[in-house]
Amino acid sequence: MASWFSQLSSTVSNVTGLGGQVEAVRTYADTVTDGQYFGKLEAHDLDWTLADGSSTENQVFYVTTKSGAFAFVQLIHSNIGIWNPTVSITCRFYDPNSKTNSFKNINMSSKFELSEDRRSVKTDHFNITLDPTQTTYKIEITHPELVVSMDFTRVDRGFKVGEGKTYLGGDQASAAGFVSHKFWPKAIAKGTFIVDKVLHEVEGDGTFIHAIQGMQPQLIASNWNFCTFHSNEASLSMMQFQTTKQYGAININQGSIVLNGKLISVSVENHVELLDLAKDEETEYDIPQKIKLTWKGKTIKEEGDEEPAKDVHVEMMVTVKNLVDKIDVLNEIPWFLKKLVQTFVVKPYIYQWLDTASAEITVGDEKVVTEGKCFQELVFVSQF
Repeated sequence: MASWFSQLSSTVSNVTGLGGQVEAVRTYADTVTDGQYFGKLEAHDLDWTLADGSSTENQVFYVTTKSGAFAFVQLIHSNIGIWNPTVSITCRFYDPNSKTNSFKNINMSSKFELSEDRRSVKTDHFNITLDPTQTTYKIEITHPELVVSMDFTRVDRGFKVGEGKTYLGGDQASAAGFVSHKFWPKAIAKGTFIVDKVLHEVEGDGTFIHAIQGMQPQLIASNWNFCTFHSNEASLSMMQFQTTKQYGAININQGSIVLNGKLISVSVENHVELLDLAKDEETEYDIPQKIKLTWKGKTIKEEGDEEPAKDVHVEMMVTVKNLVDKIDVLNEIPWFLKKLVQTFVVKPYIYQWLDTASAEITVGDEKVVTEGKCFQELVFVSQF
C-alpha cells in the first residue's frame, strides 16, 4: 500500500490543485491519427514494461459465468521508485447460487520473472502464460488460500485507443506521467477456482485489461468508473476516470461494443451518469442507486470497406441494488497513518456491484435489445 501515501507533502499539493496551475492533458483520443478510435494491438502491446519510477502495472481477467457467478483475478507489480517493487494478487469470487462471496488480497515477495518475450510471468504463487499466437492466456495460482487454473481465450480481437496512452502534464516527451490501457473486450474463460477449500467450476465470458499507471494513482484521478456487460448477443465495456484538479478535473472515457462475437465499435464519446445519489455515512461519498451508461461512436472501418461507417449508440440503465463489496483500500495500514492520509490526502474506497441489466444497441437503422449481467466498479480516490 506504500504507493498510496508516499511523498506526502507533494501529494497534498498535487491532488488538491493548491498552489499550482492546471496542467495539460493529452488523452487517448488525442493520439488518434486516422479518425478511427480502434487501434490494433501490435506484437509488443501486451509486454510487461516494468517502467522505472512511480508506476503500477497490472493484468486483470474478469469472468461472468453462465450460471450467474462473477470472478476476477489480478496480478499487480508496483514500483514507486523508493522501496523495492511489490507484487500482489487480488481475486474476487462471487456466486449468489452458493452464497459464496470471497475477496483475496495476497502480498508476495518481489519475485517477478518474465519470459524472454516479456509476455508471460512467474511469481511466487501466480503464473500467467500467453501463447505464441497471443490468443490464449493460461492463468495458474497456487496458494494456501487460493488455487486457480483457467484458460482465457480471446474472441475476435483486442484493441487500444490511439497509442493506448493518456499523458498528464504534457506530451510524450514532457509529461509528468501517463495512463495506459490495452483490452480484450470479449474472451471465453474456462477453468476451476478453489476458494476457501471449496472447488468451483468456471465457464463463461471474459474481459481482459493490461493497465499501467505511470505515476502515483492519487495524482492521476479523483475517481474511476468501470463496467463490463455480457449477454448472449453482446459484450460491452467502458472505463472512465476523472483527472485531479491539477489536470483540469476532466472525464476521460473509452468503451467498446462486441456484437454477435465481433468487435464492431470502439468509442470515446461515452458517458457515465450517477443517479439518485445517497450519502454513505461510513465513507461520506455520494453513492448512486442507478447508473446510466451511454456509448456513442461509429462502426470500425475495416480495411477494404467501401461503405461508410455506421452510427452506433448504446444505452443501458442499471439499478445497482446488488452490492458485492465495499473495499477500504487503506484498511491494512496502521490506524494513525490511515487517518492522516484520509484527512489530508486521499480516502480510497471501491464499490462493486453485479446486477442484471438490459442494453439497447443501435447500429445504423438496426436495433437490438439484450439482457445480461453487468459488473460495475466505482472507485473514489479522493474528495478533491
